[in-house]
Amino acid sequence: MRNLRKILISSIILIVIGILGLAVTLPMAGRGITLTNFGTGQGYIFNSEDMNHMFRNLFGSRETVNLDFNEVESLTEKYLDENNLSNLEISEIMEFSQNFYIELIEKDTAIGAMELLVDKSSGVIFPEYGPNMMWNLKYGMHSRIPLSQSSIDMPIDEDEALDIAGKYMAKINTGESAGNEAEKFYGYYTIHTETENGEVAGMLSVNGYTGQIWYHSWHGIFIDMVEINNRD
Repeated sequence: MRNLRKILISSIILIVIGILGLAVTLPMAGRGITLTNFGTGQGYIFNSEDMNHMFRNLFGSRETVNLDFNEVESLTEKYLDENNLSNLEISEIMEFSQNFYIELIEKDTAIGAMELLVDKSSGVIFPEYGPNMMWNLKYGMHSRIPLSQSSIDMPIDEDEALDIAGKYMAKINTGESAGNEAEKFYGYYTIHTETENGEVAGMLSVNGYTGQIWYHSWHGIFIDMVEINNRD
């Protein structure tokens, strides 16, 4: 019975991801994005075991692995080395009750490249699901642009993305508001959300072509964060 439940949950998640992917790619066809190169993207590394960690992280686990920021940084550096991603570096690490979130940027452009998670119940690092998987046009699951491309122009700029995020947070009225900085990725922006006291609460992403919002609901409660590389 337990195995059947796992199979059903896995099937539902895969169906939802497929539908979301279709919903995202169709509007992009009208914004000048060529709908080719489907399947695993050229810069995207997602192993079969990562799916198990994704399910565990989504549905929670009582068991946790004690990790600190230095250990998460080491895990990330090892991940980059093993996957030949030498042009990427860590920008920030955020700790939540469910996982650690790692933001990676390109060394030569400072553009957001990938978002990773470390599952607290296993200590395993893997690509974040959501926008990083479905909207990332260079390092995502359905990449459209070559790895050699070092810039991207999106119809929605940073200011508009912040405005969209602010209106969305005001509309859903959760007590959080959108932050005042948007991290640009290849296809979308990721923005911190804040409490009424101005403290970090979580994050959401805004699609740079459609304006679609994707709130990162899988992190849990925010605990702390560190910036690894100062870009100034």
